Amino acid sequence: MTHPQHNLSAIQVRPQTAVFVSICSAMFLALAGPALSNPVEATRARVAPSHMALPQASARLCWARYATRAAQNSDIIEEVAFRVPCPEQMTTDFIATLQRALNARGHYDGPINGRTDGQTRAAVQKFQRAQGFDSPILTLDTAQHLGLLPVELGGY
Repeated sequence: MTHPQHNLSAIQVRPQTAVFVSICSAMFLALAGPALSNPVEATRARVAPSHMALPQASARLCWARYATRAAQNSDIIEEVAFRVPCPEQMTTDFIATLQRALNARGHYDGPINGRTDGQTRAAVQKFQRAQGFDSPILTLDTAQHLGLLPVELGGY
């Protein structure tokens, strides 16, 4: 039986791989960052239990709406609805991890206190603005991009 080559972001897993290791590519890229410019070939892997617990995906979908003026001197208000982490996911530990992730990327220089304060919201907005979405409300996509929440894979 032949298997096609699987390509997971910067890791190439070939058919002769002893153990197939599935990783969250967003988390891997967040950890590896720009240090990996060339693919890494893995032909053997050792699987060991991990004591690191990822936050669970929420059993429900949570949404937020954000309104802003279309232009500086305009009377038109644009409103956007988008998915966000649910309140039960936004723990003190989660916010502290968010602050560390934003700090590591140069967007946050405040205290790591686990509170969603003005500095944290400003850093979230600065990071998201660079990604093309100008809002101080943390989106689900941003949380996943930063490796804070698992990426939902439909059908798997």
